[in-house]
Amino acid sequence: MHTFILQTKRFIRNEDGIATAWAIGWLILCFSIAGLSIDATNAWKVKQILQSTADVAAHAGGLELGTVGNDSIEAAVISSANQYAMLNMNSDRYGDVLVDSDIQVGYWNHDTQVFTEMAVGDLNPPRAVRVVTRQDGVNSSKVGTFFLRFIGFDAFTVSTEAIVESFVSICEKDGLKAYGNVRMSTQQSFLGRYCVHGEGGINFSTQNFFDDGAIASMVDLNDCGPDLDHCMDDLNPGVEAALTQDSGQTFGKLIRIDETIANLQNPRSDDIAELGYITNPVVKEHPYADFDATQLVEGAINYVDCGGGQGNNLDMGGLAAVNNRGGGTDDGAATIAEQITKANIVVVGINCDFGFDKSITYESAVFATTSTGRQTVSSSAGAIFGRPDNCGKGGEVAIVTKGDVHFAAQISAFDLEMIVAGDVGLASLGNNGDSIHEGTTIMAGGDINISTKHTFANCFGTETALDVKWTLRYVK
Repeated sequence: MHTFILQTKRFIRNEDGIATAWAIGWLILCFSIAGLSIDATNAWKVKQILQSTADVAAHAGGLELGTVGNDSIEAAVISSANQYAMLNMNSDRYGDVLVDSDIQVGYWNHDTQVFTEMAVGDLNPPRAVRVVTRQDGVNSSKVGTFFLRFIGFDAFTVSTEAIVESFVSICEKDGLKAYGNVRMSTQQSFLGRYCVHGEGGINFSTQNFFDDGAIASMVDLNDCGPDLDHCMDDLNPGVEAALTQDSGQTFGKLIRIDETIANLQNPRSDDIAELGYITNPVVKEHPYADFDATQLVEGAINYVDCGGGQGNNLDMGGLAAVNNRGGGTDDGAATIAEQITKANIVVVGINCDFGFDKSITYESAVFATTSTGRQTVSSSAGAIFGRPDNCGKGGEVAIVTKGDVHFAAQISAFDLEMIVAGDVGLASLGNNGDSIHEGTTIMAGGDINISTKHTFANCFGTETALDVKWTLRYVK
């Protein structure tokens, strides 16, 4: 017993091999530190790849929204999302990082920031796609470790999420949108959630009124002018609440002007089909020399080639037709009564300048011209576009031009849409009354200039004549 005790004490006091034990301790610590730096960095890198895969898969799935009905949309989204996820992270290396149950279609609530999956039998079309990609060891491999496994940590499980939503900015449906500047004189009124966006800024005079919910947006609020005082409520009531810094506006319709004009000449194009009122499957070609508004064929595409000169004016508002080219009856009255209505027509002009007046009201109509002049579309005072139906569906009018537009004041526009490659000018008639714009949407590649006394009211996002293309944005 005594010998055992002595040997035990000797063993405890013996320092032989202490360096080995010390080295092993440091080795474990070094492996831990290396694991935190190298293995954790690798896991972070894989998570970024997973995130980019989730992003591209959600975007690919989002492109399917609106292409098919609710019964088939989930399958279409799943197929497209999986296809692009596979291209980004091949299953031979990573396993199946995106399973069908992690691809969902539904709705995004901006107020609560919550995604809700579409229920079976839901009649509301889904407007969002949610995708979750994983490396969790179930259908895919885990993110293995090298150094951390020496301390018993073999793998990370990583997952990422992406949600895209299809949306249309309010400026696409009820607003003035200029790729250049929006300049306005005094006494304009913007009612409801009406939007004014100047990519290059907005220049206010005074006494312009912005209702609760109205929007005055620009990429940089420093472009609000002509000075800070004009961007305050003292000079323009409501403008402070309306000011919004917004760099997310899109101008896709401007980019597609040539495509749109070409589609409007094709009776079988999607643009014509969406209008719904072109029932004649042929294009009615009119000779320019003796053409006037009385010859427009309703339910058809009316095509006019005005020749090589952009100065060849084509009076679509009835200046020639109603007044018989300057003639009249014996008592001086016009040969045709004023304020007739024409509806359900498409007019495509090649190098034509369109002129409107108050003699003809157009409803359910589209006018498009390839002319690039300074005044390719114009109107005198009193012109009426669209149907005054309190924002009801139908009656919308669209104007598409590669040039500039100039309208006189005291025009009445109801669900009027203008897609203008150049500048737009809305003139004033002083104290002779306001120009009424109900649901007017203008997209200009240049500037929008507004004179005195125009009232713009929104139509609560009703569809424009040429339906907008939904834009995808990442919300999470």
